[in-house]
Amino acid sequence: MSTINIMSKSRVSKAILNRLKPAHSFSRTFSTSQRWQHVLPSQTRVFAVNHIESWDRNGNGNGSRLFSSMSHATGERVVRELLAEVEREKQREREQRKKAGLGTADIDAEDDEDYMGVGRLIEKLEKENQKQVDPRILNMREEPTDSESEEDDHRFTHEAIQTRQEILEKKLKRHEELLDKFTRSDNLDDAFKWMNKIDKFEEKHLALRFEYRVIGDLMNRLKEASGKDKFLLQQKLNRAIRLVKWKEAYDPNNPANYGVIQNMQSQHDPAEDSDAESKKPLIKGVSHDDDDEEEEFDEAKKTDDLVLQKLNSIDKMLEEKLAQLDHTFGRKGKVLEEEIRDLAEERNSLTEKIRRPQFRKGFDVKLIDVNRTCKVTKGGQLIKYTVLLACGNYHGVIGFAKAKGPAVPTACQKAHEKCFQNLHYVERHEDHTIAHAIQTSYKKTKVYLWPGPTQGGMKAGRTVQTILNLAGLKNVKSKVVGSRNPHNTVKALFKGLNAIETPKDVQEKFGRVVVESYLL
Repeated sequence: MSTINIMSKSRVSKAILNRLKPAHSFSRTFSTSQRWQHVLPSQTRVFAVNHIESWDRNGNGNGSRLFSSMSHATGERVVRELLAEVEREKQREREQRKKAGLGTADIDAEDDEDYMGVGRLIEKLEKENQKQVDPRILNMREEPTDSESEEDDHRFTHEAIQTRQEILEKKLKRHEELLDKFTRSDNLDDAFKWMNKIDKFEEKHLALRFEYRVIGDLMNRLKEASGKDKFLLQQKLNRAIRLVKWKEAYDPNNPANYGVIQNMQSQHDPAEDSDAESKKPLIKGVSHDDDDEEEEFDEAKKTDDLVLQKLNSIDKMLEEKLAQLDHTFGRKGKVLEEEIRDLAEERNSLTEKIRRPQFRKGFDVKLIDVNRTCKVTKGGQLIKYTVLLACGNYHGVIGFAKAKGPAVPTACQKAHEKCFQNLHYVERHEDHTIAHAIQTSYKKTKVYLWPGPTQGGMKAGRTVQTILNLAGLKNVKSKVVGSRNPHNTVKALFKGLNAIETPKDVQEKFGRVVVESYLL
């Protein structure tokens, strides 16, 4: 193989070549380009490395080897060192010329000059590479689309995209012209005229989506907000951004989503989801469909009316038969007693059907306490259960009731019926806390309540927390001092909640305007 003669135009390059030129030189070619099976390389770099064997101190080459083999890594390292030294020498020469006031155009031209004559070869290989497509790309599996037609969507063709791009550029150019005329207006009338034209043009051709306008409005309000309003605006802004991201991920007009099918696999059990949906309206106290509510209410009302009619007819028959029983004796009297007994059993069965709470819809009932008592008599032990229940609709209406019975289900049924006969309404400040701190006591029990910060959560005992949750309060702090009897605690808590004064009550009481403390 022949060595490649590199001709240099600068003085430094010639000096370096004279230093590096050996008496006897051989050349070996190293290729650093990777060899691919199908794709041709875009550029091939070939280095010619001269293997130099140092002479002895006397200058003769007797008994010395003129050529020594070098490894691939060693050859690359030698080439890098030589190129780095050449670059340093060129940089020194540039600095010297700049100090002398001379130009460096000829030195810069040397870097761009193709000494080895491979520039044309590289361009030729790149053109061939563009014509020859990799077979791996041709045999690639096509991504399935969610379109029923086999034809491609014309919206995402190259011509359609190019057309949209040209239209957008024209709109932007027109918008810049309007802005330029607005800035060059001579008086206020012209400025107002061009400003109206710009607004109409933006609304027609460059209108923002409604979601982005809402986000912009929230961000402008967030700059001036502070305290609690700032926190609420941050929550709304976060929710709006997540909604926009979700819409963009499923936008059919976005080319990035073309041919992409996103399968969202649910990690929950469908049965659990259906149960949660059925419980959801009970927790919120509001049904999703008002028509279904009205139909259900009408059906329940019809059944109640039918049962009441039957009860009224049975009551009339019982009155008549009881009046006859006073004057009837013997066998006829016994038959009459059996008829009265049958009518009484039928009446009891009908009353059991309508024994349900009057305000059951939207309310939730929680068990507060169960107490078991045992009375020893001559005939044996008499066991009774005392049950304390609390109910609420999570919107400020709560109630409680206590009932006794020989068994827990019986006592719960009685308390459940009585619970809705003792309802109280609690004023909620901003639908999440109480308006002010309150302290109440009942017998040996004292209950303290404080309003908590937004998203602060509930800090209270089990009994107090259950009732406050039923009332729809979310951020309240509580402390119970003294006796922890559940009955006394519930009564003290209801006493305190009923004693809370709203800002409107304070205005009517003192005749002054009430505002938030952070606004003062």
